[in-house]
Amino acid sequence: MNNLTFEAFEGIGQLNELNFYKYRLIGKGEIDNVHQVIWSVKYKLQANNFFRPVFVKGEVLYSLDELKIIPEFENVEVIPDGNTILSIADNTDVYKDVIVFYINNHLKNIKDINNNKKYIAKNIDEIIGKSILTPNLKYQYMKSEKGFKLQRKFKISPVVSRNGRVILYLNCSSDFSTDKSIYEMMNDGLDVSGLQVKNKWTNSNGNIFIEEVLDKSISEPGTSGKLGQSLIDYYINGNQKYRVEKFTDEDKKANVIKAKIKKKTYNYIPQALTPVITREYLSHADKKFSKQIENVIKMDMNYRYQTLKSFVEDIGVIKELNNLHFKNEYYTNFDFMGFESGILEEPVLIGANGKIKDKKQIFINGFFKNPKENVKFGVLYPEGCMENAQSIARSILDFATAGKYNKQENKYISKNLMNIGFKRSECIFESYKLGDITEYKATARKLKEHEKVGFVIAVIPDMNESEVENPYNPFKKVWAKLNIPSQMITLKTTEKFKNTVDKSGLYYLHNIALNILGKIGGIPWIIKDMPGNIDCFIGLDVGTREKGIHFPACSVLFDKYGKLINYYKPTIPQSGEKIAETVLQEIFDNVLISYKEENGEYPKNIVIHRDGFSRENVDWYKEYFDKKGIKFNIIEVKKNIPVKIAKVVGSNICNPIKGSYVLKNNKAFVVTTDIKDGVASPNPLKIEKTYGDVEMKSIIEQIYSLSQIHVGSTKSLRLPITTGYADNITINNMHPLNKKKIVLDSYCCIIINITVAFIIIYNVFGRNYFELKYCAS
Repeated sequence: MNNLTFEAFEGIGQLNELNFYKYRLIGKGEIDNVHQVIWSVKYKLQANNFFRPVFVKGEVLYSLDELKIIPEFENVEVIPDGNTILSIADNTDVYKDVIVFYINNHLKNIKDINNNKKYIAKNIDEIIGKSILTPNLKYQYMKSEKGFKLQRKFKISPVVSRNGRVILYLNCSSDFSTDKSIYEMMNDGLDVSGLQVKNKWTNSNGNIFIEEVLDKSISEPGTSGKLGQSLIDYYINGNQKYRVEKFTDEDKKANVIKAKIKKKTYNYIPQALTPVITREYLSHADKKFSKQIENVIKMDMNYRYQTLKSFVEDIGVIKELNNLHFKNEYYTNFDFMGFESGILEEPVLIGANGKIKDKKQIFINGFFKNPKENVKFGVLYPEGCMENAQSIARSILDFATAGKYNKQENKYISKNLMNIGFKRSECIFESYKLGDITEYKATARKLKEHEKVGFVIAVIPDMNESEVENPYNPFKKVWAKLNIPSQMITLKTTEKFKNTVDKSGLYYLHNIALNILGKIGGIPWIIKDMPGNIDCFIGLDVGTREKGIHFPACSVLFDKYGKLINYYKPTIPQSGEKIAETVLQEIFDNVLISYKEENGEYPKNIVIHRDGFSRENVDWYKEYFDKKGIKFNIIEVKKNIPVKIAKVVGSNICNPIKGSYVLKNNKAFVVTTDIKDGVASPNPLKIEKTYGDVEMKSIIEQIYSLSQIHVGSTKSLRLPITTGYADNITINNMHPLNKKKIVLDSYCCIIINITVAFIIIYNVFGRNYFELKYCAS
């Protein structure tokens, strides 16, 4: 057997129809958010009835047990409406929630080898496993000396068919936590600014983010926001004295936490807050523990399979549901699931001398397009690191011009690969002092004195080095204003070229060369043929600057017929992920005007790639494009999904190869990256056509092709360049001091901290390439 499948387990047995108690909801007066009110009633009913499960269907609530206590609600009246047997065929969502409840109910009672509760189950679709099944199939608790814990999070998604059959879709991920409150973390000297937190003293599920630690104590008058009342007084006067009555004098001196929830800021007692720990935070706060758990965080598909199988075994038999249980192996009956699967063909890439078999061959074949004029480069490096700078500069120059690696000619490197050069008399080669942002900016401005320098190589400390201020952002910001392309190389990377005798540095030179090439106007490769009869692709993205405030981005990246395409980014913030119609008009007017200026007519058939959910009204698109006689297709490209694809080879579970896909109607999952077994597992993209007549197979072929032509690396981008570059531009504009390198920075001579950029893409007789038209900081 050699198939693709999901992380799904077949239910053995069939559900029986169950008896439910029914409760109708009658609104009182005007209700702004009906959905929110219904779910609020559900939770309050459960809390008042010993947390017996309550299920929602529309505006009706159901319970398996009669609810004895029905509290009063301000805007809703709950009316018991007898009991009824619900048919499975017409109520599959209700029965899905029933299964989730009983899985939780069973796992609450599972004990580990120490006779402790093995799971944290709260009657929701996420269940926490307290211990970790290691790759050698032994359960182990993982907690660091600093109090950080790693646990396993399981996402359960049962699907109930109309005839009562069940398939249980599962997902597992890492869950980081700590027993310590924000108060304890502050006492340990940990930085808590910017952390997402939960308020354990309330039932609020809202996302709370710490803005700052105030220079005020929680016992100071006025800190509660009420006249003369401290935060401690607030709890005492609010019948919650028990929360603060055991505070010591030292506890009462704790600093007030100012935090934001939604759009408002509030003051909090740090003892009430617990952190939401991310992997990124953990890697800085507890480096030792972060390294120790690496092998159980990065899970290949076989390791995931063993973990999920063990979870299914713990679920066991659900007697309350007609002895429902789950087969302890992945379900591969795609006919029943309704999916088809396969492997997409690799796009054919063209270099200077025709087709290339793989991207690494481009260094033999030659780049598709080089700058016509020789581009001189300068070098900046930290004081005391001249040898590092000399070695990396010489290695790049030898590689790019002489076809050499380790000072020897290499048959896998073409001579005159790049048209670059370096002369000490014309180019800057200078050191700078670490640790001072003003010094960084002054050093960066020295490039104005060297008019012949076309780009600069800057040797910088490692990005995660916290002892000094990193010059990455100051350099990029200044050089963006000067319109000078730059390539940042860390000291750690330069060490590989001081005494390298093997091929380990060749990989770095490949990617450095590709980055430099794009920034000086070169193109490594192009796609020979794009599937489908499409004139252009438009990437549309909304990036979040902070909760509730978003910016849209539009990036048009392909023209099959050699027409001019424009990139446009509005600067007007909006209040949601739905792009306002006025902004859509502005985006597409700019796109189409640019296209028509170059080609004399509008495109006839376009594809819009929408990052995430397309929340816009399709009627607007219809009216807009119909007036111009343009056919359009809207494709959602979702990157963060709780779904993995597994390859089943006989009795073995493996990582799927790049290009693997599963497809059903207008939805598909596509694997765009190649990850070896034993390392980790690839994250597929979810592709969904929400409007248009392009065949779904052509759509996923297009998206896969667009994901393979990122020029900054020999590796794939994962996202298609449409949404991938739009997303990175948007994120970078949201966070101008973000140290994450923008992907587009490796595509053309656009520098970090872009505020205005127009990217032009040509396709000359099927030859697609990028060229910088205008960029400014």
